[in-house]
Amino acid sequence: MKKTEFLISSGLILLISLGTNSAFAQDRFQAGGHFILGYPQGGFGQNVENTSLGGNFYFAYRLPRSYLSAGISLGFLIYGNERRTEPLSLTIPDLLVDVRTTNSILLCHFFLRLQPPWGRLRPYLDGLVGLNYLTTDTSIGGYDDWDDDQISSNNFNDLALSYGLGGGVMFSLVDFRNPRNGRRALSLDLDLGVRYLKGGEAEYLKKGSVHRTDGNVAYDVYRSRTDLLKVNIGITLIF
Repeated sequence: MKKTEFLISSGLILLISLGTNSAFAQDRFQAGGHFILGYPQGGFGQNVENTSLGGNFYFAYRLPRSYLSAGISLGFLIYGNERRTEPLSLTIPDLLVDVRTTNSILLCHFFLRLQPPWGRLRPYLDGLVGLNYLTTDTSIGGYDDWDDDQISSNNFNDLALSYGLGGGVMFSLVDFRNPRNGRRALSLDLDLGVRYLKGGEAEYLKKGSVHRTDGNVAYDVYRSRTDLLKVNIGITLIF
């Protein structure tokens, strides 16, 4: 087993084994959103050299009297984008449309989180498993008087398993206390984190992969593992 895979597996076992420790704080939900910087790794990084931009949203529930939370994270990353202006057709060359081709990744992960439930500074460790959906889509807009309307078509897509480890820290920004017992009822936290996701093999396009010649289209298709390093910054609501 490769060293990285061994560390990830060990981390997941550690999360489960430590998650049964008792914590004497009231139960908490977490919901938040992040701005994401994505850095393709390995073969994926050799094919896609630019930094990806995107965001994600998540929801988690902390198990009663435990350091352990379970949750789901949904996100997206754009790793390539092209834009050009073309005539609507050969017979209507005077009507121009805006054509955009976007390379993106949709991410869906279930995770376990090990984190102390108290304190203004609270580090955490995540173990994740889920899917990466890589897709390239072309859309047109800016025609007639409906600038917000678009016609889109999928050029290429593929799906890959994904798993990994992450870690970060939350800084309490604002606390709202229950006046009757003094316990924290609601908290707004700054959330900084990093995740390394091992992605399975997939086929995908990148910026410049779509070629158009004499009314025909051809694709340069790449294949590799889809490993990602993600850096997150966002806001978490704890209640």
